[in-house]
Amino acid sequence: MDGTGGVNVRYGHTLLTWDVFREPANIEQGIRDIAALGFEGTETGGGLYDWWEANRPGRLKAILREAGIPMVTLFHSGEWTNPAAAPDLLERARRWSDAIGDMGGEMLMLVPGRRGGQDIDASRGEPVEPFGLDDFKVMAEAMNRAGEIAQRAGIDATMHPHWGTAAESRLEIEVLLDSLDPKLIGFAPDTGQIAKGGADPFPIMDRWKSMIRYVHMKDLAKDWEEKRRAGVPLRSPEGYCEMGQGVIDFRRMISALESVNFTGWLMAELDEAKRPGGEAARLSKEYIDRILR
Repeated sequence: MDGTGGVNVRYGHTLLTWDVFREPANIEQGIRDIAALGFEGTETGGGLYDWWEANRPGRLKAILREAGIPMVTLFHSGEWTNPAAAPDLLERARRWSDAIGDMGGEMLMLVPGRRGGQDIDASRGEPVEPFGLDDFKVMAEAMNRAGEIAQRAGIDATMHPHWGTAAESRLEIEVLLDSLDPKLIGFAPDTGQIAKGGADPFPIMDRWKSMIRYVHMKDLAKDWEEKRRAGVPLRSPEGYCEMGQGVIDFRRMISALESVNFTGWLMAELDEAKRPGGEAARLSKEYIDRILR
């Protein structure tokens, strides 16, 4: 465990940087790189866990054991605004909560489902096609039930905002957080996702700091606004970079967490790397060791 100012945290790195959606087998190299760099844990998607169990049963757990790190988190994305999808979403929550515990982890991260093709109005930082309050009520009810399921398995549950979902803008993030039961669902902010959606992540983190259980540390590239004006869509993995290479001041993040004596996981993440995953993760680790420890 590492002390960082007034917080006692553990640093991990997620597996997206190894292009695992295109090639799930890359997870093995990602885990080995993450452990070799000195990160203490990792994260992947529930669907990717299912791929491993279907194609290489038991092997993912063995790789984690060999590397000496836990699968801290599985993320769970789905149609949370659709009542008809709830039974399947909750069954996956049950199954993946059990899997998380079996791999030494502690967090089920709930990601609101995909939205349509309309982009955020960058001038207002709000969506062109906002979801209605009824949608957020349905989503919150389903997520709260997933939180109950996770708790019964000894696992925490959090809500994670993301581009291309029903929690993309500051307005949407805060409406959803206000609708969730904090005894069942925590907040897992992502600095880069929130900034890319047009908001400053730190006032949001400060307002909801009592709900924060888990954090994605993601940097937003300095040229993101230029790319956006050139037509690169918000709903793409473009615009991110290794920690310390972009515009996010992660020391402000630490200050926000200090005020609530945060003790949890800080996960470095880069959705899409322009260099091999291990090299990208090394740059973020060097920044963490130099600036945040």
